[in-house]
Amino acid sequence: MNKKLLSVVAAAFILAGCASGVTRAPSASAERVSAPAYSQFASVSLSMSAAAKEKALENLKFNPDELLSHVKRALDSRSLISASGNPQLPRIEVVVKDMRVRSNFSAIMWGFMAGSDSIEGEIVLTDALGKEIDRFVVSTSYALGGIAGGQDGTRMSWLYEKFAEETVKELSKQQKSVVSQR
Repeated sequence: MNKKLLSVVAAAFILAGCASGVTRAPSASAERVSAPAYSQFASVSLSMSAAAKEKALENLKFNPDELLSHVKRALDSRSLISASGNPQLPRIEVVVKDMRVRSNFSAIMWGFMAGSDSIEGEIVLTDALGKEIDRFVVSTSYALGGIAGGQDGTRMSWLYEKFAEETVKELSKQQKSVVSQR
C-alpha cells in the first residue's frame, strides 16, 4: 500500500515539475479561421521584448540563439521552412517575452522549491508585406531538480526543445483546421 501511495505522489511531482502550453486571445480563433493555410514559411527569426532583454541580464544561462536553433530544427524536421526562400511565403517571428533560469546550485539543492525555469514567447506570423496573420503564446516551465534534473544543460535543453515542439504542434494544428474546412 505504501509503495502505491509513494508511486502516485512521485508521479504527481514529476507531472507538476514540467509544463508547456499554447494560449490564444479569445478573438484570435475567429481571425485564425479566415487566415489562409500555408504549408511552408519563408523564414523564422527571434527577437526579445524590452522586458525580456532586461531579464536576460539576470538570466545569463538563457541563450536566444539556442532557442532559435531548436525552433528552426523542429520546423525543418517537418519541412515547414522553404528551402527556396520564396518571399511570398509568410514569416515566423518568435518574440521572447519572459524567461527565468535558476542557478545550478538552487536547481540541484532545492529543486522545485526554488521555483521553476521558464520561457514565454509570442509566435507572430506575418505575410510577405509584413501584415500580421496569426499570433499565439507558447510557454514552457521546468521545476525538477536534484543531481539528474538540476544540471543547466538538462533544464535548458528541455525548455528549448519543448518550446519548439509546442510551436510546431500549434502551427501544424492551424494548417489541419484550415485544410479540413475546405
